[in-house]
Amino acid sequence: MRIAVALPDLYSIIFTGRQVVNLETNISGHNTDIIMKATAEMFKDKTLEILGLKTARIVDIMPTVLPVVEAREKRLDFVFLLEDETLLHLEFQTTVPEDLLRRIAFYGARIVERHNREVNTAIIYSGRIQNAPDLLTKGSLTYKVANVYLKDMDGDAECNRLKAKIDQEEPLNEADLQKLVFLPLMKSKQPENDMVIQAAELAKVSKNEYTNFAIGALIAITDKFLPEEYKRKLLEVLRMTQIEQWLREEGLKEGLKEGKLETARKALLKGVDVEFIAEITGLSLETIQKLKNEIVVKQ
Repeated sequence: MRIAVALPDLYSIIFTGRQVVNLETNISGHNTDIIMKATAEMFKDKTLEILGLKTARIVDIMPTVLPVVEAREKRLDFVFLLEDETLLHLEFQTTVPEDLLRRIAFYGARIVERHNREVNTAIIYSGRIQNAPDLLTKGSLTYKVANVYLKDMDGDAECNRLKAKIDQEEPLNEADLQKLVFLPLMKSKQPENDMVIQAAELAKVSKNEYTNFAIGALIAITDKFLPEEYKRKLLEVLRMTQIEQWLREEGLKEGLKEGKLETARKALLKGVDVEFIAEITGLSLETIQKLKNEIVVKQ
């Protein structure tokens, strides 16, 4: 038997726009399709030798959301598919949390479970980190990572070099763009947050067909540590750029989807039939059943 639900309860979120993503404070949500596609284009057919990583060329970027039990998700920074069919898991850190290697080992195991491929993990540490553990041993479990320290890369000198090149109207090459993307993590007298804004400003005025992809990669790499205040500043810098337009369009789509998901959650809590919710919201039965299972787990 279907339980009657007032139409405003079912439709209000979908049609009033209350759930539309606020780009003033949520530039990327860390993993929107736009940001990840831009990052994939930025690094496709390239290596990360400028960071000291010797790997096969990057072929594609893999999903970075790992569903786990208890209705939670784990989000990784990047997982790249390399041309030798192995996976490169990259994490970016500005601190060294006590539980970092335990989390990284867990991520590695989940990546193997999901993709059944060889996985190698590298942790990229910002310029202020001098040293960090690279080996976890817990009984029969051993997990080794490659630590990359950007403390030896002079971010201030690199920033000045790139700025001079742009001022002289010289196009940035692929290596320049990669260094621009990693600029906020290099050693600098300036705070990392300020360097993010400078890197975005340089990318905005640079002349290269990959500029928008570089900006997308910059957002993806720095989103984890960038405070809300600086995310707003970053968005101001990106006004009138192609990437900002892509993000805004994606945000509207995501907002509508979130609104539908919230409507479905509320309807499920009131006992509304799954098929009826699918009919009203346009969401798939699979999506709604997943929501229902999550609600059951939480209860």
